[in-house]
Amino acid sequence: MDTVDTPVQPYSLRLVPRPAVSRFPERDPLPAGALVLTDDAGIADQVRAIAAHEVTVVLVPDAAATWDEGMVTDLVTSAGPVSDQLCVITSVRCAAWPTAPRPSLLALQEAAFVALKQRAGSAHENSSVTFLVLDRFDGGTPHPHCALLTGMAKSVSWELPATQVHAVVTDDIDLAAALARLRAESGCGRGLPIAYYRTGSAPAVRWEERLLPLEEPSHAVENPAVTGPVVVAVGGARGITARCLEGMSPPPSTLWLLGSTEPDTMVAQSAEIGDLSGADYVRAKRHEDPGAHIGGLRATYDRCRRSRESLATIAALRERIGVDRVHYLGCDVTDPAAVRRAAGTIAATTPRIDLLLNGAGVSGARRLRTKDLSTFRRVRDTKIMGYHNLRAAFHDPAPLAWCHFSSVAGAFGLPGEIDYGPANDMLNAAARCESGRTTSAAECAIGWSLWGESGTGPRRGFTDYTARTGQLGLISDAEGQRIFTTLVSPNHLGRHASPVLLGEAEWQLAGSRFPGLVADRARLPYLGSPSHTEQDDTVWRLDLSRHEHLHGHVRQSRTLVPGALVLELAANVTDHLTGGALVDRFRDVRFKAPVAIDPHLAEYTLAASFTPADPGAGVVRATVRSHLGTGNRGRRVEHVEVLVPVGNTADSALTPARPRQLSVRRAPATMSMSGLFDQIRDLRITTDTTSARWEPSLPRHESFAAHRIPWLLVDALLQTACATGTPHRYATPHSIAELRLHTGDNDLTLAAQAKTRIRLHVTHAGGVADGIASTDDGSPLVTLSGLVLSGRDGMS
Repeated sequence: MDTVDTPVQPYSLRLVPRPAVSRFPERDPLPAGALVLTDDAGIADQVRAIAAHEVTVVLVPDAAATWDEGMVTDLVTSAGPVSDQLCVITSVRCAAWPTAPRPSLLALQEAAFVALKQRAGSAHENSSVTFLVLDRFDGGTPHPHCALLTGMAKSVSWELPATQVHAVVTDDIDLAAALARLRAESGCGRGLPIAYYRTGSAPAVRWEERLLPLEEPSHAVENPAVTGPVVVAVGGARGITARCLEGMSPPPSTLWLLGSTEPDTMVAQSAEIGDLSGADYVRAKRHEDPGAHIGGLRATYDRCRRSRESLATIAALRERIGVDRVHYLGCDVTDPAAVRRAAGTIAATTPRIDLLLNGAGVSGARRLRTKDLSTFRRVRDTKIMGYHNLRAAFHDPAPLAWCHFSSVAGAFGLPGEIDYGPANDMLNAAARCESGRTTSAAECAIGWSLWGESGTGPRRGFTDYTARTGQLGLISDAEGQRIFTTLVSPNHLGRHASPVLLGEAEWQLAGSRFPGLVADRARLPYLGSPSHTEQDDTVWRLDLSRHEHLHGHVRQSRTLVPGALVLELAANVTDHLTGGALVDRFRDVRFKAPVAIDPHLAEYTLAASFTPADPGAGVVRATVRSHLGTGNRGRRVEHVEVLVPVGNTADSALTPARPRQLSVRRAPATMSMSGLFDQIRDLRITTDTTSARWEPSLPRHESFAAHRIPWLLVDALLQTACATGTPHRYATPHSIAELRLHTGDNDLTLAAQAKTRIRLHVTHAGGVADGIASTDDGSPLVTLSGLVLSGRDGMS
């Protein structure tokens, strides 16, 4: 807790296509005895008709949004104690945007909170919490109000770690089909417990949220000649919003601050405590009135201290920007009339708003069983209703850009934040939705972690509680100001809807609960974590020079990356993009240019993207590229490309596997195979066949155990196919129509099977080869077809 200098990296919280990968037995979405909460009478009737077992269905009325916690508790326990199988179902198919959420949806979320609170402390591994949301996916993205429940799923995963939690948002019209999605998702177990099914599109798509790395944005450079923006800042007189404004470069030319306290009240409250500390104030008041309640005095002091801090911030901003350029208005963002009045006051004198900065928020961090409904509503409504009130009021003039302050709690939940997390997740979803509209202003929601010097964290339970239980890092004011100024600069604002700031602690935390949400470094031994994203591609920097065991594949004195190793890398990135889908074949492999082990002047990257064919299948495209830098006019070269089909129906998305026509023929190349790559024995060549025996010599290197495929065996099969009969002279491979794996073992496992002899056999016809690696009994391990070669014509 002493350090506030945590380095952070920006990530983008994005919806990406990902196939469903089953890992566990599926669960009945409506098990016997389940409690089903819904705010839709039609859904309630359908559930009663569909359920194969006896379930309790509770219809949550609109009026429940105004009930106290006791009345809501009576509602969810009307048929007895809350079941350990809870299912929440709603529809947002008819919900408009950006209209505020309907009262019944808010009431449903509150009923779910109260029901979960009833179960806190008694959850077990057979208990379940599921959320099902029916949506139209207008504009191709989920309705932002889905996050009121999907964000809750993220938080429940922390609060009830033994419970099975999963959520589905789907455009299925038939409830039975939607429940079937929920059943299928109960067997999936990587990443966030939420899946989005858009089945009305072609092809049908299954999405997951992932945190994808962004390249570190270049620092904004202050230019005195540039006029600062006109800014409206909500919650801008205190906390991290104030710190961001103080460090903004260039500073705002005009600044309107909206705070929850009226100016006269702030002056009076500040005068009430003067320069006293909290302890001195309580002591003085108790001296005046020994019967005064200490808790009440502390609460009064906190309110007065906040006013004192706000007045100091306003004075500092006026000194920097100008007394007549900084204005303050008292405005409760949860009151639509107050927000309209503030917007009207601003519009009367300010014809243009460049940026509306929404930093409104209150903290109520507390574990589920001790949190009350009034706190839940206050925390949620400050974010949710505040957002919608600002949207409704600030339309003439409409801001040119919006920036909302969200939280890592919205990206992946946090313990104690079952209200704050979903509220911030809706800000993320809203920014994503608005960014997808061509007519919308630029918009983003920045997912902050803890600030160690400012904000709600240092003074309230958020920092102490979450840092203790969640082990988050701390961002210094200076680092936070730098990041904010960069992200809201004209070159960056709107490029990424939901940038999330993660340090090492956050990276570890997210991975501990949701493996696969962020890049898993341990699973990619040759690649590490992705460096950034480019449109639909996830990109890794490729430098294999530190791996000494790879230096035995040499062509004319230059150490090259074997083509078979690129297939291993493609299998690695497929695992990353799909969450562990089975890799058993490669299609349309194209070797366009050699790849050097040591990049020297070039920078190699491996870019990969997943294109869905249906919710359970698709194709990963992996490409090795190099960039030669400005001295070569920024020339970009593609070296190797490969398609990796996943799922049973992916063939429908591929052209038939046929050999490619060869446009350029090459002479045999001089190659040296040593170390790992000196692995074929008893080589026999004829005009139309080549055969050999695989005899690997693998060092006891930990990386070999992590390999996904037997890529050295594939390399041995390619060596056999490319052999010319002249020592150290090999034909050049240009493309492979298809390579299939018939084993799930890697090289280390196959080599350890001492009694198994592996034979290599290749047939040639017209410059095209087909090959097989098999055991002595003929069982295939690897087969390749349509290998196009040049330089074997003069073999001896």
